[in-house]
Amino acid sequence: MNTEEFSKWLDAFINYERNAHKDENNLKKMRKFAHFFGNPQDDFLSIHIAGSKGKGSVSTMIASILKEAGLKTGLYTSPHVSDFRERMTQAGSFFDDEAYSASYKKIVEGFGAILKKEPEIDPGWFEIVTLTAFLLFSMQKTDWAVIETGMGGRLDMTNILKPRACVLTPIELEHTQYLGDTLEKIAFEKAGIIKQNTPVFCCKQPDEVLAVFKKRAAELNAEFFYIPEIVKEPVNYSLSKAGLKIDMEFKNSHYLGSLFKRPISSNLKLLDLIQAENAALAACTVKYLFPEMDEAIIERGLASAWLPARFELLSDNPEIIIDGAHTKNSIALCMSTYTELVKEKGTLIFACAEDKNVKDMVPFFRDNFTKIIVTIPGASKKSNPDLSYTIFQEGLKASSCMVEKNADYEAVIKNEIIECREKKQPLLITGSFYLAAEAKRIHSLLSPQA
Repeated sequence: MNTEEFSKWLDAFINYERNAHKDENNLKKMRKFAHFFGNPQDDFLSIHIAGSKGKGSVSTMIASILKEAGLKTGLYTSPHVSDFRERMTQAGSFFDDEAYSASYKKIVEGFGAILKKEPEIDPGWFEIVTLTAFLLFSMQKTDWAVIETGMGGRLDMTNILKPRACVLTPIELEHTQYLGDTLEKIAFEKAGIIKQNTPVFCCKQPDEVLAVFKKRAAELNAEFFYIPEIVKEPVNYSLSKAGLKIDMEFKNSHYLGSLFKRPISSNLKLLDLIQAENAALAACTVKYLFPEMDEAIIERGLASAWLPARFELLSDNPEIIIDGAHTKNSIALCMSTYTELVKEKGTLIFACAEDKNVKDMVPFFRDNFTKIIVTIPGASKKSNPDLSYTIFQEGLKASSCMVEKNADYEAVIKNEIIECREKKQPLLITGSFYLAAEAKRIHSLLSPQA
């Protein structure tokens, strides 16, 4: 069974509304499924990562470092951009086709048997995909796996793991209809991945979030490592189209900081500025688990880490950039990187899912574009382009920027890529990973610029 066939089989289990609402019963069901397949999640050592943003980048960095150290490392992240297999890789590289095929076959046959016996059990898409990753990593005898949560943490389908470390990335208001309408409530859900006597590594957080995390860690006797107490701030960086050069120093007064024999210096392929902090979180996590790991291995691992649609430069001249940013803070970070790297006003293509707060995003686009086109993020995600267009018009009414609306996202992307190439003007496409995926696909189909 190939990936296309497996994806078509999976489509029968898509139910966005059901999958978004999680409860204890769903997690019990996930444990039951895992037991049927022999609990593959227990066959490798794991690191579990939750947060509102940066999960994929930190996961990829940690996996890349472990791979550089010679460990066979699985990496589970979401969403995928161009290929379903991006969700489950060997530290960013695809396994052999036979490996995917064998795991697909076992999953399809296994769930066929489960549903034959209990047709009412109703497995969800994300449950099946998560089990596929766990089974793949088990069958390929990976030493370690770095596992990113989907949404939340406490009730996430990945939370059947018994990890060796838990990692918490920045928290912000997101998925409030499911996770809660305050930072404290969302932090409580994310803190659900913390396990008894398992070290926790946490990046800089708002005070109210940090309090929730520390309280939960203390309740479970989990050692808590707060990165600002370990790494000297700020992490120095310099950005160019060639990469993000970072230099970080560690505080010898802290136990974990003293494990580093020297500062870390690396040139990241991931360009957005928050990656400097993400790299510090990844480096500290790995150094704790492997105190004798040479700093050069960490540097090389960070330098080779990469994920699509995280401020990805599709073209250098002119600059054509895709970014899956879809929250206020991630859009703010995207624009910070954009304004530092791109010095000329250009065009923005924006689309987002209907549950996103467009009003909070619009101010970050002010004065950086001559034209903004609001569209939809693809055919599979619900959106409200009329409302987004109205919000952009209202938010930028004092600006000279021209705002347009066109729901034909394929035509918009194609036409703007061609126009920006002709005019040598930059193009940013953001607001959704779905939109970024479509932009990358269409960009690859167009003839390269002469």
